[in-house]
Amino acid sequence: MTTNPTSTPTFNLFYDDWGRLVLVDAAGVRHEAVAPIRSFPLTHPESWICICDAKYHELVCIEEPSQLPAEIRKLLLGALAKTEFMPVISRLVDATIGEPAEWQVETNRGNRTFVLKSEDDIRTLSDGRIIVTDSDGLRYIIADLQKLDTHSRRTLERFI
Repeated sequence: MTTNPTSTPTFNLFYDDWGRLVLVDAAGVRHEAVAPIRSFPLTHPESWICICDAKYHELVCIEEPSQLPAEIRKLLLGALAKTEFMPVISRLVDATIGEPAEWQVETNRGNRTFVLKSEDDIRTLSDGRIIVTDSDGLRYIIADLQKLDTHSRRTLERFI
């Protein structure tokens, strides 16, 4: 079921007494412990969000969450924030040369040191954002290369 951005949603979303996210679909069927998942987290992070059951079967696909009623949108985005963790790199303090490379960074979640296995773990998106994936699979984002300080840009240029 896909929601039409111009109509009211055909589902309801709320937390039950045990803190589980619950979806009641258009037929009135209650689905407990559902999870929102971004369909295209890198290229379209603000649209195409699916709500899936515990076995990751899609129950609802929301093309434009911004068109949802405020209360449902707030619950949906709050649930996504609980499951997503992508620190934003604000400064690249230091990075060793070679593979693997050790990076020391400042992020919106504090200072962090991690290992970058190879240059293939740095991905530039079409909108200019850069995704860096460390050896543990944790993703970091550089929202705007031009907003980094000169030292950070020069250090990063060795890798991209």
